[in-house]
Amino acid sequence: MQRKKAVPQFGVPGAVSGGGPNRGTAGELFAAYRAMEPKRRKKVKIFLGIVALFALSFALTPFVWVIERVEGTPDGEVRRYLSYLAEGDAAGALAMVDPGIPNEQRLFLTNEVLTAASSRIVVESVSKPTYSTGGINTKEVTATLRLNGDRFTHTFSVERRNKEEGDSSVWKIRDGLFVKVPVSGVRVPSFSVGGVSARVGSPDAAPVEYLFFPGVYTFQPEGLGPYVNAQATQVVVENGAYASTYETTSVSLDGQLTSALRKDVLSAVQKEVEDCATLGKNMHPSCPSELRTSAVTAIELLNVPQVLTSATEDGKYEAEDAVFRYQDGSSHDLTVRVEAAVVMGADGVPEVDIDGKPNVTVTMRKR
Repeated sequence: MQRKKAVPQFGVPGAVSGGGPNRGTAGELFAAYRAMEPKRRKKVKIFLGIVALFALSFALTPFVWVIERVEGTPDGEVRRYLSYLAEGDAAGALAMVDPGIPNEQRLFLTNEVLTAASSRIVVESVSKPTYSTGGINTKEVTATLRLNGDRFTHTFSVERRNKEEGDSSVWKIRDGLFVKVPVSGVRVPSFSVGGVSARVGSPDAAPVEYLFFPGVYTFQPEGLGPYVNAQATQVVVENGAYASTYETTSVSLDGQLTSALRKDVLSAVQKEVEDCATLGKNMHPSCPSELRTSAVTAIELLNVPQVLTSATEDGKYEAEDAVFRYQDGSSHDLTVRVEAAVVMGADGVPEVDIDGKPNVTVTMRKR
């Protein structure tokens, strides 16, 4: 009689060599984990958590990349804005953030002015955005910048807004890097930077404020005429915080009356004195009253002033005494004090005549 071949019975221990339902399976691993010491089990937990975190980050990376490509990032917008300023592209920066001020205050926010700066910002780093007190749709980004060797930081507030046509990002910088520079002048009516000119404030009134992008600029005095000298001034504009000793807080352009003015004033004085010693011209209001009479029949000039003995900052001068000898039936010697005043414009610049000479008022009276 033929015997039946033995067939392994599943579920019966030892029926199949080397196999049990739990060996090499998740159940076996779980059982091994349960049998571990608590300290070792904690280490395994930490390891598995790290592995899971890396796996999740790797899985989400493509989605984050796509979102950033579509919506942009706060720090990306700040980098783009600062790159415009570093390259001298004021128009590009203004297209991102407009200061919202009248045109007369934004005259110097141009490519011509920014490229004329002897130094512009260098971007060292831009931080990752952090949440601000403005809520979930507002973040802060801090940039570390250098200007002419000086390092400073500036924090930008960046808001999430609806993306409109032409926008590169949903993130918008709230306030750009605009700095107000107050400018006043004494005998300096205007100044220029990069070929752009503007008026200054008078010393008796408040300075005029103009906006500038960060940079090192040369303010060149303008409208001085032939009788005023004024030096150009270097102005350092960082971010308006004035945390550094390098940043310029305000600008005052001071003009000085030149020696050429003294020379021409003396010439005007001498001419007036000589005219008063000439019959027919001795009736001029600037002449001494003793000479302004029809009784005078002859005048001789004994001394003509050769120097100006004193001068003031507002263009008033005193010359040496003039000495006349005149006849009105008898002979008289007349010593007079001679003073001159230059006619000044509202900005303190001497007015000139058609020949380019100063308008001078001369007065003479008896000592």
